[in-house]
Amino acid sequence: MKSSNIGGQAVLEGIMMKNRETYSVAVRKPDGEIEVDIQEYKGVLPWKAPQKIPFIRGGIFNFVDSLVLGMKTLTYSASFFEDEEEEILTEDEARKQEKKEKLIMNLTVVVSVLIAVGIFMVLPYYLSSIIEKHTSSHLVMTVLEGVIRVAIFLIYIVLISRTKDIKRTFMYHGGAEHKCINCIEHGLELNVENVRKSSKQHKRCGTSFLFFVMIVSIIVCFFITAKSRL
Repeated sequence: MKSSNIGGQAVLEGIMMKNRETYSVAVRKPDGEIEVDIQEYKGVLPWKAPQKIPFIRGGIFNFVDSLVLGMKTLTYSASFFEDEEEEILTEDEARKQEKKEKLIMNLTVVVSVLIAVGIFMVLPYYLSSIIEKHTSSHLVMTVLEGVIRVAIFLIYIVLISRTKDIKRTFMYHGGAEHKCINCIEHGLELNVENVRKSSKQHKRCGTSFLFFVMIVSIIVCFFITAKSRL
């Protein structure tokens, strides 16, 4: 099975799919009609040279791009479910509204990164430092910190999946996004029948990748610590 270079994410009542600089969002509106929007996203940097640097390319820029595009498409999908009455805006008011939405989106991305750092990096370190008072083994502390980080991640996923909107979004994540990509990568025509019989599991799922990285980091840090103690 060959990679299609297609990625994506679930949004509210729909999915976003991206291939290179082109992405599309399909949202099922409250009336049952499916709205499809196709746009281009060139990334946070106008220059292409830094994005070709190994490690930096895949780490920093892709991460930021994923956050920005993810928030943008989530906001777009949420716009179909707002209860507020639609207002008719003048051209000047529309520009101001667009700037306001961009500012809110950027602030949301920054706050999301800070919260993620706090929950998945600072909190595990703080909890492991409390346990450190009861053991002098660096190997034990390394493993404990990693286990705490994995446990927090799993608890976080379980808790947010209990909310109605997030549970529904997770259903689109596996039941639509993964199925569509698997359908394409198996060389099948992209239609409802072929998508339905495709797998909900995908080996390059971002959530699974995060979990895999956490497990690998525990093992690597354990061996590095063990070697430094020899």
